[in-house]
Amino acid sequence: MAFIMIGKIHLVANNEGTYDLLIQYDRFDTEFALDFLSNNPLSKSYNKLYDFIEKNAKNIKIATVKIMVAGAIISSIPFSSFYSASADSGKYSMAYLYSGNTSQQIQYVERTGNSLQTVSPSYFDLNSDGTLKLNAVSYELIEAMNNSGIKVVPFLSNHWDRESGNKALENSEQLSAQIADYIEQYNLDGVNVDIENVTEVQKNNYTKLVRLLREKIPSNKEVSVAAAANPNNWQTGWHGSYDYKNLAKYADYLMIMTYDEHYETGTAGPVASINFVENSIKYALTQTTPDKIVIGLPFFGRIWSVGNDAIKGKGIAISTINDMIRDYRATVTYDTASLSPKAEFEVMSGDKIYTVGGKPLASGKYVIWYENDKSLQEKLNLVQKYNLKGAGSWALGQEDVTIWNSYKGWLNGTNSPTTPQSEYINYTVKSGDTLWLISQAYNTTVATLKSINSLTSDVLSIGQQLKIPVTGTSPAAPSAVTPTTPPATNPPSASQQSNTSSYATYMVKTGDSLWVIANKYNTTVDTIKKLNNLKSDLILAGLALKVPKSSTTSTAPSQPSTPAQSQSQNNYTTYTVKSGDSLWAIANKYKTTVAVLKSINNLKSDVLMIGQKLKIPQNSTIAKTQAQATAPSQKTQAQTNYTTYTVKAGNSLWAIANKYKTTVNALKKLNNLKSDIIFVGQKLKIPK
Repeated sequence: MAFIMIGKIHLVANNEGTYDLLIQYDRFDTEFALDFLSNNPLSKSYNKLYDFIEKNAKNIKIATVKIMVAGAIISSIPFSSFYSASADSGKYSMAYLYSGNTSQQIQYVERTGNSLQTVSPSYFDLNSDGTLKLNAVSYELIEAMNNSGIKVVPFLSNHWDRESGNKALENSEQLSAQIADYIEQYNLDGVNVDIENVTEVQKNNYTKLVRLLREKIPSNKEVSVAAAANPNNWQTGWHGSYDYKNLAKYADYLMIMTYDEHYETGTAGPVASINFVENSIKYALTQTTPDKIVIGLPFFGRIWSVGNDAIKGKGIAISTINDMIRDYRATVTYDTASLSPKAEFEVMSGDKIYTVGGKPLASGKYVIWYENDKSLQEKLNLVQKYNLKGAGSWALGQEDVTIWNSYKGWLNGTNSPTTPQSEYINYTVKSGDTLWLISQAYNTTVATLKSINSLTSDVLSIGQQLKIPVTGTSPAAPSAVTPTTPPATNPPSASQQSNTSSYATYMVKTGDSLWVIANKYNTTVDTIKKLNNLKSDLILAGLALKVPKSSTTSTAPSQPSTPAQSQSQNNYTTYTVKSGDSLWAIANKYKTTVAVLKSINNLKSDVLMIGQKLKIPQNSTIAKTQAQATAPSQKTQAQTNYTTYTVKAGNSLWAIANKYKTTVNALKKLNNLKSDIIFVGQKLKIPK
């Protein structure tokens, strides 16, 4: 059945300054309506609804989706859940996260504008002996992605090191068990296997690792493989290690790296010509089905020296390439055979110096092959042409962010930008302005501002003139931004006007969290979220937040109480969480227990945030509280048949249990552990 007409979708204002999206069916649509609520929605119908939301509700805050059948509302769904479900019905979209700190990576994802379903951070590496090396896992990133409906699927990499890759594949039982344990421990959404530069000798072992991962990891979590592109059916060397047909039996999909056609140390040419990409797809389709194929897009280009071999194919982020094109007055041409752009330029004395491959770019002539919106669209058109599962990219943060205006449309075959604008006002950049602050003030995005102003970087100059799209909604301008010509606004209601003086404005700083700000202002996270219409706990530096004033709170943040002040109240002192802290380490430092700390601070988990304030019991109350929380039996106190082990970097309960020939459950029971999480420096009792 075709989807209902757009005329049956309505945006209805409610009393909270937001809207409800009302989807109305008559009695003849009942069959489809019930299917709409099932686990097997009609993707084409969802795509039309999704397009309607994108085009008509971009700048309107939708609170709830209500489904009406034959005049009766049968379901009410939070818009955030509905929106992610709608997005998921389109083609699959993922991206790797490799560079940047946690805050930067969250920003990279945010500026994609809901174009991604999965991100793949670099959490799983290999030691030289082939065992798993766990990189720093960010709870902050995982929480932010979960709040946005985005899955976190770390990638496992040997970083082109053949020896560690071989050893890992030869010991896949141990490696697969370690990965499965960490996925459960950190509540991750699966694993993307990216072991490269091994040979055909390891083909069967490679497939075995993927099979074991699929057996050990829950079926609702992802197991995928990053596989070398193979347009010419090579069966030896690196390409020969990937048995597409058998890998696809166990993997949810193969992320085929359809790039590096021309590579470092090689001759100059396109990173991913259209024929290279399409021939790679055609080969893959001889081995598996379209729903198992995801093509990889390069968010980087490569540079070669002209006339010498000083630089041969070094990789550069597209965002940097755009800056170089401007600064070096490059000539850009679009090669119609490969459907790829290239830039040619000469670096002269006195020009801005860029660093490439760790060295300053010397004077001379250069050529860069890279990707732009036109070439990326051509590649994404192939997803539709061959009805593939979707597309992935290496790596987020390197792209020209303006592509996100159109990316989703290209991927899903609509071929239209997601944020069309026709009316603009002029804005003059002032001291302290950033694109992000201006975008927030005018209810738009950084990507939109860059696109309509033809900006190739985020750098602004005082006095610079910017075009600002008129959205018809009220700006919430940060103090640093004062519009020269205010955008069209809706006048505040009488209640909003009367409450204006009840709030102060707080500018978010690096390291802030809603929890920290709520504590500064003696309020709650929920209050701040409701006051600022926030849908998640994610905040970014530079965001202007309204915070409630109260009879006990001044406009400025209150100073944290000193230990002496805290000690006179409720027999507790206050501790501020620092980088590297854990509840276990803090409990040991203050001679208390994790259970006590969680109880008196109303903590639901062991996750802490830098800057978070914890109440710590004084010595006079510790004994009593500890006795209530964790009273050991005489038998436990008298037990001496154990040795002590100090946790080291890279350890897991699974590895320690194997080393001492015991079990994870035995270690957890002996050490009163509630989860599998352990920390460097933690002391564990080990049965002799």
